[in-house]
Order: sequence, then C-alpha cells, then structure tokens
Amino acid sequence: MTNHWLRDQIARVEDLLRQEAQELSLRLLPDLEKLDHAYQCTGLDFLKPAALEMLARERQQLEQRRAQLENDPDFHVPVSDSQRLAAAELRRIREHQAALVPLIRICHGHPRFAELLRNGYGTGRYATPFWRLSFYADRKAAAELCQRASKKNFAALLRDYHSANDSYDVLHERLEDIKERPLSPRQQWEQLGRRLQGLEQVHLSTAQSRIQLALLKGGPCWAALKRAPLEPEMARMVEATGLLKDQLDQLRQQRADAARG
Repeated sequence: MTNHWLRDQIARVEDLLRQEAQELSLRLLPDLEKLDHAYQCTGLDFLKPAALEMLARERQQLEQRRAQLENDPDFHVPVSDSQRLAAAELRRIREHQAALVPLIRICHGHPRFAELLRNGYGTGRYATPFWRLSFYADRKAAAELCQRASKKNFAALLRDYHSANDSYDVLHERLEDIKERPLSPRQQWEQLGRRLQGLEQVHLSTAQSRIQLALLKGGPCWAALKRAPLEPEMARMVEATGLLKDQLDQLRQQRADAARG
C-alpha cells in the first residue's frame, strides 16, 4: 500500500512541478527582449546575448537564400503551373505503366514461368532433353502463356516480357525521381518566408523549454534565482516551485528507503 501511495504522490508532485516550472519559465522570458534579464536572474549560459546574435545570423541566412531564389529563372513560374506540369508527367508515367502491367501479370501469374526463365526456355540455354517429362511440362506451360498473352511463340513472349519489365522499372525510377524532386524556386521562397515569420517564436519557445528543464534539474540556476531582485509575484513562483522540488526529493527518498527496507 505504501509503495502505491508513494508512487501516486510522486507522480502528482512531478506534474505540479512541471506545470509550475513551465509557468515560471514563461514569466522569466515572456519575449526575447527580456533575454538579458532572464540571464541575470538564472545565470544560464544559453540566455547570453549571443543567442540574439545567432537569431540574427539565421535570419540573415534565410533572407539571403530568398534573394538568391528571386534571381532564379524559374522563380516567376507560378506554383500552380509547376504543380500542374508535375501532375501531368506523373499521370503519363502511370498510364505507360498501366499498359505494361497486363503482360507482366500474365507471366508472373503462371506457376511455371519462373522455372522457364531459370531453365532458359525459348533461348539457346535450354538444355532439358526431350525424353524428360519436364520437357513436355515446359512446352505445355509455354503454350499456355502464349495463348493467354496472345503471342505467336514463346520467344516473342519472352522478348516482350523483358522489354515490359525493363520499361516498368525505368518508369518506376522516373516516378520516384519526380516524387523526390525539390520544390520549385517559388515554393522554396514561400517556405523560407514561413520560417522567417516564425523564427523568433521558435527561438523563444526553445529558450523557454530549456529554462523549464534547467529548473526541473535544479543546480546553480536556483541559487541565482534566490539572489536575484525579483518582483513579488515572480518571487512567490520561485518559492512555490522550490517547495515542490523539495517535496519531490523527500518523496523519492522515502521510496528509496522503503525499497531498501
């Protein structure tokens, strides 16, 4: 019973501590303009002014790349046109593949076709003597395949099969190339624009998450927070978070003692 109670209490306090640490991290760093203040309060290195320099460098790189894309000859091709051309090419490839599939399916669907290929039936490699039963089984299978595929002889069927199979593979590779084709210059430019718009929020959210993690781990940032000249509400949050952390440490110690006893 004690172990279950301790487990439930630890889970409850952990949830409360995560919530309190998250709220505290948002109060410490509500926006990137408060970066230096958050650094002075916590002493966390990733909050140093260099973080803003990193943001500025990333913004500059994105802007430079967008400027390069604007000079691309295909930049002014509307995205809808690029998508329409790609879709038309995909449709043509799939139509070609569909025309090749019936013969391939007929061949692969016959239980003896793979063996005919291995034995070289219809080619100079075929060496099964006429007195072997397998010779007549091969001949029968070849005749069935020719009838199903409407081919005058097995050599013609074999030639068309290899041609269809090779063509299908080439078309499949082309299909994959189109699917993996990079975005058009205009699409890349728009994508980079969206990244630029959200860049500051990404850096802010990352810093807030790292503050929360540092608060959960404890260590020097707690000492810095206790020394920092905080406004009353912030000081209350720091105290409440610290109390939760102490409570969690005590519960974990009780669990360790119970496990040893």
